[in-house]
Amino acid sequence: MKKIFIIFFFTSFIIGHDKIKENLKWKQYFRLGTVFSENSQLGIAGYTRLKRTTESTFKDVRFFSHLYENNTELKLRYKSSQRFLSFQSLYSFNTLYYEKNSILDVNLRYHLNQGLGVIINKNAFGNATIEAGTAFDNSDYLNTEQKTTYARSAISFDRAFQSISTKVEVDYFYQISEIYDKINLSRLELLNEFEWGFSKQIGLIAGFTWTMQKNYKSPSCFITISYKDPLSWVI
Repeated sequence: MKKIFIIFFFTSFIIGHDKIKENLKWKQYFRLGTVFSENSQLGIAGYTRLKRTTESTFKDVRFFSHLYENNTELKLRYKSSQRFLSFQSLYSFNTLYYEKNSILDVNLRYHLNQGLGVIINKNAFGNATIEAGTAFDNSDYLNTEQKTTYARSAISFDRAFQSISTKVEVDYFYQISEIYDKINLSRLELLNEFEWGFSKQIGLIAGFTWTMQKNYKSPSCFITISYKDPLSWVI
C-alpha cells in the first residue's frame, strides 16, 4: 500500500496540466508557535502548506506537527480535487495522508479517502463545502497491523471579515469493516481556527484540533504566528 500511495502522490502532480490555460504558481504558508493539551501540557506547534487553485482544480499539501516532551502528533496530507464534468459546484476529490499520534496510541496510519463534494456557498469572503465518500486505513494501531474501511462525510466553512478570518473543518469516519478486539476506529475529527492578519503576509492564528473517538482525549489548542506568500517558482 505504501507503493500505491507514493505512485498516486507523484502522478497527480504530473498529469492534467495545461500551462497555457492554468496558473501553476503555488502559495506557501508557514506557522510556528505553541500548543497545549491536557494530556501533554505545553509543546511546539508547526505547520507548512502549499496550495494551488485554478478554475477547475485544487491541490493542497499540508504538514501539521505538535511536538510535546512525551508525545507527538504528526500529519502529512495531500489533497487533489477537480470540478466534475460541466457542473461548477460539483467536484471529485482524492486525499491521502500519513499520521502519527502517540496521544491516541496511533503509531502510524496510512490513509486514503475519495468521493464527491459540493460547493454550497462561494463568494469573495469565503466558501462552504460538503463531501461524502469512502475511506481506507492501513494502520499499525496499538502494535497490530490493521486495515479498516469507512464511510466518510465532511463539511468545511471559511469566512473572512477584513483582517479577521475563521475556518471550521469537520470529518466523520464511520467504520464499516469488521471491528477487531472490540476497538471501534470510527472517529470525528475537528479543526477550528481564527486568524488576525497584521498584513497580507503575517498574522496570528489561534485554534484547536480534536480527534474524538471511543475514550477520546482532549483537544490540542494552539496559537501561532503565520506567514504566507506566493512561491517565486513553478511546480
